[in-house]
Amino acid sequence: MLQGEGRETGRRLYAKTQIADLPPAIAERLAKTDFIVRSYMSGLAFVCWNTARDPAFSANHLLTHVAEDLLQSAVSLFALATESLGSVAKRELRFLIEASIKLCFVQQQGYNLTIADKLRQFEEVLWSQRISVQRNIKLWLLPEAMHPKFIEEVGRLYGVTSTFVHLTPAQIEERMALASQGRLPGRELPAEVDEFNQLISKGLAASLVLLFHSVPTHVAGEWLVETDGTSHDWYFAGSRFIAAIDSDFDYKHERQDKLAAVKAARVAKVSF
Repeated sequence: MLQGEGRETGRRLYAKTQIADLPPAIAERLAKTDFIVRSYMSGLAFVCWNTARDPAFSANHLLTHVAEDLLQSAVSLFALATESLGSVAKRELRFLIEASIKLCFVQQQGYNLTIADKLRQFEEVLWSQRISVQRNIKLWLLPEAMHPKFIEEVGRLYGVTSTFVHLTPAQIEERMALASQGRLPGRELPAEVDEFNQLISKGLAASLVLLFHSVPTHVAGEWLVETDGTSHDWYFAGSRFIAAIDSDFDYKHERQDKLAAVKAARVAKVSF
């Protein structure tokens, strides 16, 4: 890196970027990043709040303590993207996916165990960097035909984000290629922010699917189905997996007189 480029990068890292100061095309896309993250946070908050109605929640459910880590990682996605620290943001997404897998697996294997007992009994799983336990997660809210598709999606997302955890020749070669094109750090193209938004959309959707499978079934139903039977108007209604979970509640009485319209609206919203 040239000396002048180093000074510019240093100033950028130590000064908080204001969205209003960015080119309009980038600012617009980062506003979407913010919206995606806030949509995830609203779902996470509901899962915690609704499940916490169980008096045993604070003693038995890992979300009591893990939710804060999920929240911090989600918030960091927008903050890091705004500062053009996309590689770091992808590392946070990897942690979020890994934590969601482990939380779901442990809760399903020993829902009524105390947190202390869970930490002892599943210590090896929680320490491991491998996510093979995802294949033993029960996906009762998804149609059986979608189970392998979801497992494949999670594995792919984990693999993609894992490439940013350790320094690799591919990372260095990518930086070299960008430098040869005259691309400076912090000068993302709109298409690159679009790609990042697509990645976190899928990653956060996968986390939500896992969270819904770590708590009683009614939690997902109460979040996704409105009192009039329509589907919750939510960014993640655009996920094919969240849409599939929503369809699991088509049996509800409040949907029967409008089921065709609910199904059509649900299909129309799916985009990732």
